[in-house]
Amino acid sequence: MKDLYNALGVSETASAADIKKAYRKLAKEFHPDATGGDKAKTERFKEVGQANDILGDPKKRAEYDRLRHAPVGADGVPQGFDPDSFSDIFGGMGGGGFRGGQQAYGQGDMNDIFASLFGNAGGGRSPFGGRPASRGADMQGTVSISLAEAATGTTRKVRTGTGKTVEVQIPAGVEHGGKLRVARQGGAAADSRLAAGDLYLSIELEPHPHLRRNEADVEIDLPLNLSEAILGAKVEVPTLEGTVWLSIPPGTSSGRKLRLRG
Repeated sequence: MKDLYNALGVSETASAADIKKAYRKLAKEFHPDATGGDKAKTERFKEVGQANDILGDPKKRAEYDRLRHAPVGADGVPQGFDPDSFSDIFGGMGGGGFRGGQQAYGQGDMNDIFASLFGNAGGGRSPFGGRPASRGADMQGTVSISLAEAATGTTRKVRTGTGKTVEVQIPAGVEHGGKLRVARQGGAAADSRLAAGDLYLSIELEPHPHLRRNEADVEIDLPLNLSEAILGAKVEVPTLEGTVWLSIPPGTSSGRKLRLRG
């Protein structure tokens, strides 16, 4: 069974915070935008995303740990394996996606998840329908959204590898360069009985005329005249949700940071 802890470079006793930290570091290192599309590093990026999808979820991690330490039968499948339970727990798993600000999208293909975790168990057959765990090629795409849409979430209609147009839910908190996985909407398989590949959408944030993002925060350079800086003032400040008033303390110097909570 694939060692997901090793994929993230953490121990079996790693805390949720350790797993999150390791994932963010590796995802940044192996992100396709940072590696120039290197195939091996892109596969590593997907592996890291899958490991985080499972180990970053307490229920999936507990089931993974149980299966990982269970005796393996002659068919290469852990003893006590329950396809129905596996589907319930891992059904929403993304692949090569991201959590928190980078959450994977789409319902996972049980055969693909089983194959990725257990390799060639059962001679390449899956317990979910009995067909070979194979599919069409994955495809890449790009979606541009505004900073406000990144903060609140939005939807986009995209054309898939099979020629269809589907509506994709983009979750709140996505980051520039983040990936969304749309399951089974990539290239069609050579065998029409098999599933299509996945479609991976890279998020591009359109530049805002005034605001810029700093992780979960939004920043702006606010010009003041001399009297406002020396005497203090109330000035209007643009935000993602409209204009608000900000009190400038007397004696404010250039470079000082003021916070509007929330």
